[in-house]
Amino acid sequence: MQSQTKKINPVNSLIAISDPDGGVPPEPIWGAWMLSTPSCVTVGCYPEQDGSTDVTMGSAQEIDPGYGPAYDGFLETPNKAVVVSTVDDEIIFRSYVPTTLTRLRVWVNRPVAPDRVFIGLG
Repeated sequence: MQSQTKKINPVNSLIAISDPDGGVPPEPIWGAWMLSTPSCVTVGCYPEQDGSTDVTMGSAQEIDPGYGPAYDGFLETPNKAVVVSTVDDEIIFRSYVPTTLTRLRVWVNRPVAPDRVFIGLG
């Protein structure tokens, strides 16, 4: 899998990682920057009005920045695909995966308002 990077200013400074069907998003918790359910992970980004966030997605081995992930778990992927999207359903990335349960790791360069997000599959 070839890694991809995009510079984005997502609405509400939030992205979601899920199967293309969207899964069940986590209930918002005030002040939480990363939340998850078995089928969806949401990640807070740099405030959209203040600047952009660099988001990279690829194989976990390829994009591992060398420090511990903020999230390390499994994502339900019944359609054998993972999408990264904004709250207004703009798809940023789409990647096909070999199984219906995909290991997902997310690294951020800081715990609050990250301007670099790395999404590792596998």
